[in-house]
Amino acid sequence: MFTVGIDLGTTASVISFLKDGVPEVVQIDGGKTVPSVVNYSENRPIVGNEAIYKADDVNTIFSVKRHMGNDEKIFDRSPAEISADILSYIKLTTEMKLGKKIDAAVITVPAHFSDAQRTATKQAASIAGIKVLRLVNEPTAAAIAFGLDKNKNGVFAVYDLGGGTFDFSVLRLSNGIFQVLATGGDNYLGGDDVDQMILDENFQRNNITDASSNEKMQGKRVAKFLKENLVEKDLVEKDFSVRNKVYKFALSRENAKKYLKKIFERTFLISSQVLEDAEISPEDLDGIVLVGGMTKLSFIKEFVSGHFKTKIFDDLDPEKAVSFGAAIQANSIVENDNILLIDVVPLTLGIETFGGGVDKVIHRNTPIPITERREYTTYQDNQTGMKFRVLQGERPLADECRTLANFELKGIPAMPAGLARVIVEFSIDVNGLLDVKAYEKTTGISQKIVIESSAGLSDSDMMEILEKAFKEKERDQIKANNISIKIETERSIRFWKSIIKEIPVDFQKIASEKISKLEKILFEEKFQEVIPVKNELENIFGKFLDEIINNHLSGKKLQDIRGV
Repeated sequence: MFTVGIDLGTTASVISFLKDGVPEVVQIDGGKTVPSVVNYSENRPIVGNEAIYKADDVNTIFSVKRHMGNDEKIFDRSPAEISADILSYIKLTTEMKLGKKIDAAVITVPAHFSDAQRTATKQAASIAGIKVLRLVNEPTAAAIAFGLDKNKNGVFAVYDLGGGTFDFSVLRLSNGIFQVLATGGDNYLGGDDVDQMILDENFQRNNITDASSNEKMQGKRVAKFLKENLVEKDLVEKDFSVRNKVYKFALSRENAKKYLKKIFERTFLISSQVLEDAEISPEDLDGIVLVGGMTKLSFIKEFVSGHFKTKIFDDLDPEKAVSFGAAIQANSIVENDNILLIDVVPLTLGIETFGGGVDKVIHRNTPIPITERREYTTYQDNQTGMKFRVLQGERPLADECRTLANFELKGIPAMPAGLARVIVEFSIDVNGLLDVKAYEKTTGISQKIVIESSAGLSDSDMMEILEKAFKEKERDQIKANNISIKIETERSIRFWKSIIKEIPVDFQKIASEKISKLEKILFEEKFQEVIPVKNELENIFGKFLDEIINNHLSGKKLQDIRGV
């Protein structure tokens, strides 16, 4: 069985296979990477370097990976279909070059990819005729390549800075077991941002304001050329034509360092959060694995080394490492090697609760595969259905999280509120894909939903979610507490109203006034005033509660017994 590993990248893709036990890149069009660019100017999709050659702003799509998981159409094609064109080109070219048919593949995805984005990636592979053995997080794939090659044990970080995305993961490696402790990233951070800074600076310096879209596109390629050719020189230059006028585009070492420092500072914020999530200090790291084309630049290596002050692993080509790890993992799955890979859930998953809160079922950074269950019940008498809203995010309020799906369990037997027992089960497989099942215990009726790419998730990066959760942490906690207070108080009010006529008449008026006062407090959302009034009511009803319950069971009323 011939298997491969595919790094389906934002700006470039790589395919590798194992040859005599050693991973090897398949060179396509003379290069180790294939630009993830597709042009539709002809009656066939044009992929890679040829697509760049024919690039225009009408028929060409760059970085389609950033759109994965969305329903939007680009050139009347979904992002999954466009990605399938890239995969088809890589697959067919590889098969022709090696004279072998690809039977299956491990494909890598960013660690922070949502369930919808992972599903879209599998759909792209299916359209391209590729059987997916497993989706693997890109940093994890890199760790496989470095870890197996060097047989390292300890705690390592993977710093993955590519053309379009950044990922940072902390992993524990021990005797063939790869466990991701925490992960984070930014889907809009990479070498493209540096290229744009270089282009903007050159346009501004040359006072260019009338460049066409195509000229801006070509200008970004010149900016990339300047960046990649600034090695030992203090200045690199290249001619560039705009509106038939030739300008001298340039990049100095000083400016390059300034642009790259901006990028690095953003990666540092992400890495700090991931280390905190993993409960690891930088001093505890046994090394940093560098991955992604940008880490080839000496400035980035200097920044990373200077900041983390730990050993840097960069003895594998950073552009090949992810596909190498994917190829190794594909082979290990087929050969049943003793390689255990444990990935984690990138974002917390939960269910909306009554009142708009979130019951967090599977927490962020939980190792997968995982199955978790929660038990819920009805809140109204004779309720025969329950609606569920599946959520993703770190906030405690449902409306501030992302909605993955809505579904309803129907056919619950009519019974008093609180007696039904409904189990909701979340299961995440090794690819990070989620399915949710709800069933009622007494009847066995069930409803199951698999979260597909049309689930409504946008492809906004995970860091935006985490940053908002961090910034709003205290305020969110107050909101969550207020929801709990409101729900619990409303429940108490309903109960007190149901028994108020069973307490002595002289206490009924006092209790009724205080209940009205408490309802007004809730309506005005003055939650800080709830507890004192609630305590007063609990004291009133508490005096008679035992008697009320005992007499209720015997069919008598307190007034009858006391003669009031």
